[in-house]
Amino acid sequence: MSRPVFTSLASLFLMLCPLVSPAAQEPTPDTGDAPTRLALMPEGGDAPLNIEPPLPAQRPLGRRPVNASPQMTLDAPVPAGAWAVYGGFTLVPLGGLYGASRLGGERLWVTAAQTAAGGAVGALPGSLLFLQPPEAGGRWAEADVAAFGAGLVLTPPLAALGTWGVGELAGGGGQGRAFLGALGGAAVGMLLGVALHGVMEEVVGNRDALGSFRKAIALGFIGSGSTMGYQWAAGGSRARRR
Repeated sequence: MSRPVFTSLASLFLMLCPLVSPAAQEPTPDTGDAPTRLALMPEGGDAPLNIEPPLPAQRPLGRRPVNASPQMTLDAPVPAGAWAVYGGFTLVPLGGLYGASRLGGERLWVTAAQTAAGGAVGALPGSLLFLQPPEAGGRWAEADVAAFGAGLVLTPPLAALGTWGVGELAGGGGQGRAFLGALGGAAVGMLLGVALHGVMEEVVGNRDALGSFRKAIALGFIGSGSTMGYQWAAGGSRARRR
């Protein structure tokens, strides 16, 4: 082979060597997402490994985050306006039991006993209405909703049963009609008590304070409403007996 031909073949071979080199065939690593990826170079000269950053843990639906409770003032004094609101709401059930005695001409001690019995028996399921802790900050979990629904369903009939039982022992004689009246009154009193319980929570800077007082007032609305319903429904039968 002549020298010019050999020189031409050698030049062509040197030109083709970079094209067939393994290093030339490897793609250039993408560095566009360098802030979100971690490039690690393992031993042995292999290509860098792209590791995605871990995703933040997601809490299950319906559960409150433990570290997301609202900021509340601890041991905050109860303002004078809150005491005035609480005192005014306390007078409403007391006035209700007095008004119930005037509805059917019943003795005052009987209506007071009916109110106490309705509130006491209704407190057994009625406590489910106030299970949501203050640190929940208005967030409702499945357990809160289930307990609240059970309280709405069970409280009126049990409160009405307590009021009706005392009324029958005292010689009321209202029978089924009086029980239905007590049931309706307990339902209305329960709705008012739950609504005013929320109002009383808002007027106090520290929701942990006066919690038992709020529940007692709400239960007083239930017992008083049940008594008024009983006396209103049994008033006609009592008047006919006289």
